[in-house]
Amino acid sequence: MDRFRFVIVVAALGCFALAFALSGIYPWWVTDAKGHEATVVEVTDVVSPDFKDVKERWPVAFDRAFAGATEAMTDKELAGVASDDPRRLASEAAWKRAYADAVKRGRDRYVAEACWHCHSQYVRPVIGDTARFGRIRSTDDDNNVLQRPVLWGTRRVGPDLTNEGGLRSNDWHAAHFANPVSVSPGSVMPKYPWYFEDGWEVRRSISRDVAKREGVDPATSYPYPGVHRTKAEAEAAMESIRTNIPPVLEGEKARLFVSPAKSPTADGLALIAYMQWLGTWTAPARRN
Repeated sequence: MDRFRFVIVVAALGCFALAFALSGIYPWWVTDAKGHEATVVEVTDVVSPDFKDVKERWPVAFDRAFAGATEAMTDKELAGVASDDPRRLASEAAWKRAYADAVKRGRDRYVAEACWHCHSQYVRPVIGDTARFGRIRSTDDDNNVLQRPVLWGTRRVGPDLTNEGGLRSNDWHAAHFANPVSVSPGSVMPKYPWYFEDGWEVRRSISRDVAKREGVDPATSYPYPGVHRTKAEAEAAMESIRTNIPPVLEGEKARLFVSPAKSPTADGLALIAYMQWLGTWTAPARRN
């Protein structure tokens, strides 16, 4: 029995040593002949629609979260702006800065929270894996700074995240971090309440006529995008909305009110951005 235990211990230590060595050798092996690995700027050069949607959903938190975020204009804000207008060019550059900042920060939080312990980032070359988790990433795809250390993971308590980007909405990811079982029944993933903060939002209640006609609770209301840190800020935003409501919709003004709400923090938005980035970058042809 003692000999058996000794063999098990030696085998376990050997597997650990091999994994440790491979994690160090692999980044060196996949780096191209000129010693180049893709930088954060390179892997975030194309801003994903999901990241732009983050600003649409949480504009207040977004503008204070990322580098140059206030200059990044939404499609609605850019409507009617000429393609050579300096504002459009500045906006494009701002989006790229914000995206690079968000994905890097989100990856750092992913590592810090040990998400890699329960989620792998390695689609194994077998039929079952590709059917469940998508295409196998090439070694060139791993040749980037966000895979230092390589985030293969250790086990699969949760699904593999290699190709997670774009599979689910930003709202889904926010709900998942706040309360995993709300969107994934039976999940053993813990809640992450520290990625959310209390605030205030502007809401609009539905009209009594609509509620009666549609058989909806008359207390039903819908939020305007953006959660403000203080009630005063939310009330100021509400007044701005009222000012821009046309006279023909005068009745809308009386149905506006402010209410307590929660919003992802800067790190929470960054984690969502990183989830939505995974698998969306494909390496160019290996450099000679």
